Amino acid sequence: MDFAGSGIVHMAGGVGALTGAIWAGPRKGRWENPEEFDPHSLPLIILGTFILWFGWYGFNCGSTLGMATLERGYMAAQVAMNTTIAAATGGLTVFILKYGLTRKYDIGGFCNGILAGLVSITAGCGNVECGSAFAIALLGGLFYVAGSVLIKKLKIDDPVDAFAVHGVAGAWGVLAAALFDWGKDFDHYHGWSGFSCMTAEDGSCKTGLGGEGVAANIAEVVAIMAWVAVCSSLVFGPLRAVGWLRASDDVQDVGFDQAKHSPSKGYASTIPPDNTKVIESEI
Repeated sequence: MDFAGSGIVHMAGGVGALTGAIWAGPRKGRWENPEEFDPHSLPLIILGTFILWFGWYGFNCGSTLGMATLERGYMAAQVAMNTTIAAATGGLTVFILKYGLTRKYDIGGFCNGILAGLVSITAGCGNVECGSAFAIALLGGLFYVAGSVLIKKLKIDDPVDAFAVHGVAGAWGVLAAALFDWGKDFDHYHGWSGFSCMTAEDGSCKTGLGGEGVAANIAEVVAIMAWVAVCSSLVFGPLRAVGWLRASDDVQDVGFDQAKHSPSKGYASTIPPDNTKVIESEI
């Protein structure tokens, strides 16, 4: 059960990001300074998050493959409601949790919480009810925070928490699609909206998959993780070997915007005076 791609899309991307981060190694000075590197632009992070949220309705609802019939229209509406609940729940869960831990308003965490909620519900948006969508996203937000903390403890430099958001929440979403499937006869696998379904011995649509569905989704998680990790390593490994995977220390000192992009004066207020020669030499 992976209706719109928590596993095959998001978890795959998250594992690929983790593999790339491991091969590339941490940015210069990342773990010497205990404070996090400043984000590039918080307004752009917020804008990007809400663009993604809006696009998710096409991503999830579009997986019904049309609304030509009343049944498919009902299903798309259910998917849209689950998607909305999950996004809001994931964001608020992480926002409240981080405020409780740090007594600070973490807007970046709020945005990643929204995405974690969306990723978590993507697999099960077509076969769970609204209450389940709330629970799935709440746990997805918690798993995102736990994954983010773990990656930092392991000193793996994941600048945008791609693995925690997409890999961890994606794996949870795949498992949740089976764990929260109550066999209500309205999902992709039960043929409620005209799709082919998992057939029982008597020819009817199989419902209440229980352990069989959970086992199948565990197998999906393991298979995708292994496949993506191996294939990504086959790409990132040679790039690291020939020195094409990492930016030089000099470029990292000033950032790609200053070293490689034009006009560099667009960020003049952020350039340390002693790095001017470095920028000129790189250009």
